[in-house]
Amino acid sequence: MVSKTEELNKYLKMLMKRRYLFIVVSLVVMSVIAWGSFFLPKKYEASSTVFIEKSVIKDLVKGITFTPSVEDKVRILRYAMLSRTFVTNVLKSLDADTKVKNDKEMEGLVEDFQKRTQISIKGNDLFIVSIRDKDPKLATDYVNTLVRKYVEENVSSKRQDSFGADRFISEQLKTFKDKLDESENKIVAFRQKRGVSVGIDEALLVNDIRQYQGELDSMRIKRNELTATRDALRRQLKSIKPTTVALSSRENSSEVEMLERRLKQLSANYTDNYPEVIRIKSIIASLKKKQEPGHQADTGAKEEFSTANPVYQNLEQQLYQVEAELEAVNAKQRQLHATIGGKEHELRNVPADQKTLTDLIKERDANRQLYEQLLTRQGQAQLTKEMEVEDKATTFRVVDPAIVPMKPVSPDRVKMIIMGIIMGFVAGAASVFVMEMFDSSVKDVTSLKKLGFEVLAVIPTIFNQEEASKVAKKDRKIYLVAGCYFALICLMLTHELLGLTLIEKVLTKLGLDQFIMS
Repeated sequence: MVSKTEELNKYLKMLMKRRYLFIVVSLVVMSVIAWGSFFLPKKYEASSTVFIEKSVIKDLVKGITFTPSVEDKVRILRYAMLSRTFVTNVLKSLDADTKVKNDKEMEGLVEDFQKRTQISIKGNDLFIVSIRDKDPKLATDYVNTLVRKYVEENVSSKRQDSFGADRFISEQLKTFKDKLDESENKIVAFRQKRGVSVGIDEALLVNDIRQYQGELDSMRIKRNELTATRDALRRQLKSIKPTTVALSSRENSSEVEMLERRLKQLSANYTDNYPEVIRIKSIIASLKKKQEPGHQADTGAKEEFSTANPVYQNLEQQLYQVEAELEAVNAKQRQLHATIGGKEHELRNVPADQKTLTDLIKERDANRQLYEQLLTRQGQAQLTKEMEVEDKATTFRVVDPAIVPMKPVSPDRVKMIIMGIIMGFVAGAASVFVMEMFDSSVKDVTSLKKLGFEVLAVIPTIFNQEEASKVAKKDRKIYLVAGCYFALICLMLTHELLGLTLIEKVLTKLGLDQFIMS
C-alpha cells in the first residue's frame, strides 16, 4: 500500500520533472487575469437612500382620512420607479436621448437602464436606489434625478388625487341633495293629494285585527262559561222553595235587630230597589207591627209565619251576578265584532297608492343614505386634502443622496489578482498532471514489470557534473525571472490594496488605455 508520503513525493517529482511547464503555465494564467483586470471597463456605483416618513398626525386621524398605507406604497414602489415612461422621462431630462439616433436605440437604452437600476427595500420604511455605470457622473445624476422625480410626482399625484376626490364628492353631494329634495317634495305632494289614508299601515291593521280576534275568542269562551253557570243556578233554584216557615214569639226583638244588621250590610252594596233589601224591609215592618200593643197575644203564645229561604236567596243573588256578567260579555262581544268589522273595512279599502307612497319613501331613504355618506366622505376628503397640502401624510425623505463615486466597484482587481494567483498555480499543476497522463514512456522498473517484460539489468543514471551545473544554472535563471515576475504580480496586488493609480497612468502614457474594453 502506497503511503501518503510516497504519494506526495511522487507528485513533487512530477512537478520537478516538468517544472518549466508548471512555471510557464502558472505565470501565463496569472498574467492574463492580473493584467486583464486593468483592461476591463470600470463600473462606478451611485446610490441614494430614501426614508419613508410616517407622520404622527396620520395615526391621530386614522379612520377619518383616506391616505395610502406605507405597505401599499412600498408594494408599488419598484414598479412605479422602473416603469418605461418614468425611466424615459429621467433619461430625457439628462439629455441622454440626444446620444441615440432612432427610437429603437432609445428603447434599448431605456431597457438597459431598467435592468441595471437596482431598488432594494429595507423593512417598510427605507429603500435604496442604485445603478452601475462606466460614467460616475451620469450614474450619480441618474439616481438623484430618478429619486427626485419620483418624490415630486408622488407628492403631486397625491395632491391631485385629494383635490380631485374633494371636487368629485362636492359635485355628487350637490346632485344627491337635489335628488333628496325632489323625493321629499314628491312625498309631500302625494300626501296632500291622497289624504291621510295613505298613511295607514297595512301590517298594523292586520295586527290589530288579530289582537281583537283573540279578545273575541276569549269573550266567547267566557260567555260559554257564564252561560253554563247561569243554567246550573236556574236548575238549582227550581229545586228549592223560595220561602220557609219560622216560629216567632212575642219576644222577637232580637230577630228584628238581626234583620236590621243584615239590611245595613245590603244597603252598603246595593240600592233600595234591590229585591233582598225590599224583602228584609217588609219583614222588619211586619215584625215591628206585631210588637205593637194591639197585636200582642197572650204570654207564652207562639206564632208561625212565612219567611224567605236564605239558600234560595243566595242562589238567586249569584244568578243575578252571572246574568250581569253575561250581559257585559255580550256587550263587549258586540263591540269587538263592530271594531273588527271596521278594521277589515279599512284593510279592504287601503288604496293602491300605498305602494306608490312606499316606493317614494324608499327612493327618499336611499337618496338620504347616499347623501349622508357623501357628506361624511366630503369631510374626510377635505381633511385628507389639507394633510396632503401641508405635507402631513406619509412622505419620502432623501436621507442620503447619491454622490459622484471616486472608486470603481468593478472590476474588483484585488479579488481578480488573488484569484489569478490561485488559478495560475492550479492551472500549472493541472498541466503537469495532464502531460504525465499522456506520457507513455516507462518511468520505473515496476511499470516495466507490469507490462510483462523481464528485467535483466538496471542501468543507473550517469551523473555528469558539467551538465548538472548547466542545468542548475539554467534553473536559477528561470527561477529568478519567474520569481521577479511573480513579485511584480504581488506588487500589483499591493498597489491595488493601497488604492494607487500608478499602473493606470503608465498604461495611459504608453497608449494602452485604448485597448480597455468599453
